[in-house]
Amino acid sequence: MNWLFFVWTFRLKSPLYVGFHKIMHFYRTRPYVTGKLLWAALTAKLTPLLGLNDYEKVGGFLKKTMWFGYLFPYVEGSLFYPKYTDNGLKFGELFQNDFERKFISSMASTAIEAETYTAEEGMLHEVEFINPYTVDEGKPVFFKGLVWVKVFSDNGFNLSINNNEIKITYKGISVNFKSQLANRFQIGGERKYGFGLLELQNCDKVSNNKCNELPGEWSEKGGEICISIPKDNFIWSHVLHSDNLNIKGNIEPLVFRDWKIETGAGKKLTSYGLCWVPGSVLCENIEFKVNEFGIWEKKI
Repeated sequence: MNWLFFVWTFRLKSPLYVGFHKIMHFYRTRPYVTGKLLWAALTAKLTPLLGLNDYEKVGGFLKKTMWFGYLFPYVEGSLFYPKYTDNGLKFGELFQNDFERKFISSMASTAIEAETYTAEEGMLHEVEFINPYTVDEGKPVFFKGLVWVKVFSDNGFNLSINNNEIKITYKGISVNFKSQLANRFQIGGERKYGFGLLELQNCDKVSNNKCNELPGEWSEKGGEICISIPKDNFIWSHVLHSDNLNIKGNIEPLVFRDWKIETGAGKKLTSYGLCWVPGSVLCENIEFKVNEFGIWEKKI
């Protein structure tokens, strides 16, 4: 077996805004962190640590060695993942409205005219975010999820795993995954204002094929990561839409911003098409294959 399975937990140290969609001037946040964002954040931090300025090259390496599951809010032993029920959408044991009251806040701001020190016309906006402390009780908020890692060596890069320790090396420069790369990094939007700081609490290798607190079991088939989920359980990632997928829930177009050489960060829009959203419920037993960004597709 090439892929090894880890469960990792982060402490949220500052407000987190994960871009979702906007309503007028109001920017909504997703209630979870996607695998694509984790890949992008770790690529951005790893590149200078290895003494490089080639983000595309480092990102390509990570795509081959680390595949990310989504991160979900985690407080005092409870994981708040989405799931559709007969009574509506829930996160863990909380209904959506109760979840938002517990975790979500917002902040309004506007650009200021340099000459007049007045609000610039049309620039007022309000950003929704996940609090680093629960709104109702002031308890610290954590995020928990899964990551698959593979020993790999190619084009000067090397990833090794020894006694649960992951090390990345490039031309004599070594980076410890836990203590140097994943220990602290920013993710999501509004980072220039200090948003999105995650601090690693633990990252432990799992010896069985269970998906922790989430439903299903994973396996490796022909180098692919596959996840089998029984009927009446929910999905915990986006799933690419297909006509032969027997599932009920909600669908959305999944779009991410990517790097474009000519114009810079966030200027290229990449669409994955229509996807079933996390929390949608399966009407049959289904096996999925996972891609490098944690997006699933029904395995044929």
